[in-house]
Amino acid sequence: MSSHEEPVAAALVAFLESEGAAGLPHGRGRTLLDHLRETCAIVQRWGQPVWLQRAALIHSVYGTESYAPQLVSTARRAEVAAAAGGQAERLAYLFSATPRRPLFAGMHLWARELPSRSTDDDSDPPTRSELDALVLLHMANLAEQARSADGSPGLWLAQIRELADLLIDSGAITPPLFTAQLAAFDPAEESLARRAYLDGIGEGDALGTSALALAAAICPVVPEPCLRLAGSARRDGDEASARSWAAQARRRLGVLGTTWDKRLSFEECTAMIDGLERSPDEAGPRTPRALAPPDDYATRRRFHRYVEGFDGDGGSSSGMIYPDLPSRPWHDPRDFPLVGYLETHFEEIREEITALGETQFQRESERIGRTGDWDVAFLYERGRRHDEVCVACPVTTHGIETYPTIRTMAGLIYVSRLRAETHVAAHRGPTNLRVRCHLAVKVPDGDCALRVGEETRRWEEGKCLVFDDYFEHEAWNHSAADRIVLIVDLWHPALSATEVALLEGLHGYAFLHARRLGRYWAANARAAEQARHAPA
Repeated sequence: MSSHEEPVAAALVAFLESEGAAGLPHGRGRTLLDHLRETCAIVQRWGQPVWLQRAALIHSVYGTESYAPQLVSTARRAEVAAAAGGQAERLAYLFSATPRRPLFAGMHLWARELPSRSTDDDSDPPTRSELDALVLLHMANLAEQARSADGSPGLWLAQIRELADLLIDSGAITPPLFTAQLAAFDPAEESLARRAYLDGIGEGDALGTSALALAAAICPVVPEPCLRLAGSARRDGDEASARSWAAQARRRLGVLGTTWDKRLSFEECTAMIDGLERSPDEAGPRTPRALAPPDDYATRRRFHRYVEGFDGDGGSSSGMIYPDLPSRPWHDPRDFPLVGYLETHFEEIREEITALGETQFQRESERIGRTGDWDVAFLYERGRRHDEVCVACPVTTHGIETYPTIRTMAGLIYVSRLRAETHVAAHRGPTNLRVRCHLAVKVPDGDCALRVGEETRRWEEGKCLVFDDYFEHEAWNHSAADRIVLIVDLWHPALSATEVALLEGLHGYAFLHARRLGRYWAANARAAEQARHAPA
């Protein structure tokens, strides 16, 4: 919230206190004021406008379907509007007056108006924009208070993702970006992630670590499994992994905007991350470092310039180029935490990949010139998970899904097999957003190498090469045996954690929208086909 708005928020809090919100119970040992303030903070962290933040701060003052106490009578609406602003007060009133069931079912997307719980309301019916804002407010309300009886994670993420679906075509409200990362997330996966997390924190050995990593992989937006893994790595003396997991927890917490495990507050979780990102032997008092704020001007401005690149040429090329990223053909593999995992687990990864069947490979279909045969087996293909290959490669998949990789539309993760006497012609990747990691699985003797820019390097089994495939590059295998590498796309290291989160949200949103359009077109095609064959 900008500094000139802080007095308004402070005045609203003072108003709530004067009405007794700090003494009104709201469950789990908290007060109504606790709930209202944290709901407002979540809406703010989601980057929503100030008037919607104010609405969040007063959203339950008139009572709701599930919370009967009225802090303020609706007869005093004008007084509340004077304190919060008319737009915010009206949304708070609608929060109390609009039944949830038809709203959550998306009735407002097609009906002229929704029923009202109020029998004496003579105001205008809510607009589509107001109802979209109301959906967002319900999402924040759920995110703030959903928890198990002991404060441990409740089941709410899949429901929030479903509510976010109602906002895909909204012209007024942008859903929080993390919901796009949950595009294919369902209640069964949420239950599994919760169970794995609780099992993980109950164990203190390798089994617990595996359970936490599973929870982090299943649900890509919750910070606590990453936070616990960072602590475990710190205790084991693995500082690189501790900092990597802590950075992942920071990014997730900043995007989610709240904690998943409500036994920790947002501020407590932030402080723990601060400590884990700081070297244990660093002297002097620690100055708490806040999360990279979603409204950081420099970061968001660079992201906005990227989005603006989709204009002008229809997004055909410039939309793929991210502004002001430094570029060099080759990168030091040691700068990427995933490399340590891949090289450490090389023997298991090689065993998995060499056991893949021929039916799991397909001819590489990109329009890149070549001589010979080039086959691929996808684990992730531009946002789509290939379950058959992932299941066949559990150790490989575990690393891919627990370390920062590109599993959105911007990236590919696959096994690449160049048959004997194959040459892939010089070409360039479509975007500078990524760098590409090659883990050499099988490298034959002879002339078998990769050129990026002006430099040629040879693969070494069990080792990784990392390069920027936006530079011109070519690969060849002029030998008598196959060359096999695992290819994993990684975000460009100069992107901030906030930018990565924004990009993942943007790509996830586009993927979800494309999937919806695909279903729509398929249904239309079926209907048209049925009409053609219907009797006259």
